[in-house]
Amino acid sequence: MVITEKKQVLLEIVEDADEKLTGLLIALANEYNTTNQKYSSEEIQEFYEIRDAMLANPETGYSPKEAHNLIRNKK
Repeated sequence: MVITEKKQVLLEIVEDADEKLTGLLIALANEYNTTNQKYSSEEIQEFYEIRDAMLANPETGYSPKEAHNLIRNKK
């Protein structure tokens, strides 16, 4: 089943859901989307520095396709 079919099935489930199932689906979505990751101010500053460097010199970055290949082929 492809993602579009899965989404359609999920939409049908949501449309037919009672109060209890609706609450469970909301709780599940909130848990899935919640991150417990906390970053220090130094880490956040480093993110900004990396971003600024990439924006100043875009030729030093990777295209999305190159980045995906690097990530997927990492051993």
